Amino acid sequence: MKASKSLYKQILKTTHSPDNKETLMLIQHHTKPHSEAMAKVFYRTMLGNNYAAGFLNHDVVKARLTMSMVHWLNEVFVYRPLEADIESFLLVQVKVGHIHARIDLPVSLVNYGMFVIKGELMRHLKESDLERESLADALILANTILDCLLAAINESYQGDLVVNENQNQAFRLHASAHNLAFECERLRTSLSEWMRELMISVRKENLNMNNIPTIRHSNFGLWIVHKAMFYLHNRVELGSLNQILDDIDENVHELAEALGDKNQVDEVVKRLNSLITNSIWLLGNLAKEMIDENSGKDTLTHLLNRRYLDTVLRQETDFSLHKNMLFGLVYVDIDFFKRVNDNYGHNNGDKILVQIAEVLTNNVRTGDFIFRLGGEEFLIILGDITIETVARVAEKIRMSIENHAFMIDKNRSLDVTVSLGTAVHDGHPDYAQTMKLADEALYQAKESGRNKVVAAEQSIAT
Repeated sequence: MKASKSLYKQILKTTHSPDNKETLMLIQHHTKPHSEAMAKVFYRTMLGNNYAAGFLNHDVVKARLTMSMVHWLNEVFVYRPLEADIESFLLVQVKVGHIHARIDLPVSLVNYGMFVIKGELMRHLKESDLERESLADALILANTILDCLLAAINESYQGDLVVNENQNQAFRLHASAHNLAFECERLRTSLSEWMRELMISVRKENLNMNNIPTIRHSNFGLWIVHKAMFYLHNRVELGSLNQILDDIDENVHELAEALGDKNQVDEVVKRLNSLITNSIWLLGNLAKEMIDENSGKDTLTHLLNRRYLDTVLRQETDFSLHKNMLFGLVYVDIDFFKRVNDNYGHNNGDKILVQIAEVLTNNVRTGDFIFRLGGEEFLIILGDITIETVARVAEKIRMSIENHAFMIDKNRSLDVTVSLGTAVHDGHPDYAQTMKLADEALYQAKESGRNKVVAAEQSIAT
């Protein structure tokens, strides 16, 4: 990008030379009054395209994106004689490309969007009172600038795609090794508990789909849906496990209809037991094959590290936007952790971090993700969840840590508290917005006394 950036900067320096100052000012004068109308046409056109509409949300477009587009349009043709101003403006385009990569927006849609913008811009210029020669100069200059900006945006986007794919591959390598045996044991327990609850309902002949959680919302099901693709990318076992989920659902419905017919109930229960046994056997074999792989985790806590954060957030955003499965974020920050290191030493501080990681792991589902972001800060990603549930999980974590005796040796324990900030994905295609909300909530928790949960004030777009 460095060599290309120099080229884009040179193009913009040429287009913003003193010779073009008057033309730029004319373009700005004749387009700025129409910028809001142009933005509305842009998003109306994009929302009218079935493919493009899959990446946008009407409420988010109305509340946020339209004004962002208006601001961008108003800045495009501002005369910038200083090189520093041109560099800053070019950096904005690079950031736009980063955002497109984060939301996985296809280049074809970016190009289509620029085509719409150009069409509106040309229309307003042609409808102006510019003389023929001035109009020609304005059209040529406007096209040159927009093409340059589009190239910078797309190159930034493509660079991020390479990084994202490398991270995806690295995460798959990491996920295939990261505590798989431990997670398989938790999944085995989860399946057993789910089956036991099912059998209790069967014995009471009170089985319906409202009084027992579906297999997809059990710990096992959440793990298959949200995590298995990382562990089992391009492996046939992933398809097998998803098929098992479908088969279990089908058999549970059949079981509900068979109540009262002991022979038929026994037959369905036998099939369900076989499916669950196959699942446990399949997971156990996978664990044996992949248990020796061990890379990409936080060496102290064995949680995920920041390197894989974007990979998971892109996935969860896609689930939220296209499958109506909201995800929640919980930022966790240890209160006054510097005092622990200063008063008891960094070795004991490390012991606290390890124990915090254990408490966090014990208070979330197998299908959730826990990251150590560095130092004393952690981030939890909760999939397929509601605002109320995120708040309950965060408060449960806060209380568990407050009531936990953190041992630094056999005879000494410390009282530790944490501050937490939460947010739920609100439909914005850029997950960085949700991270920002949760981070701001964490800041409020710390500033208002610590040892508390603060939820971001937000309305969920639907």
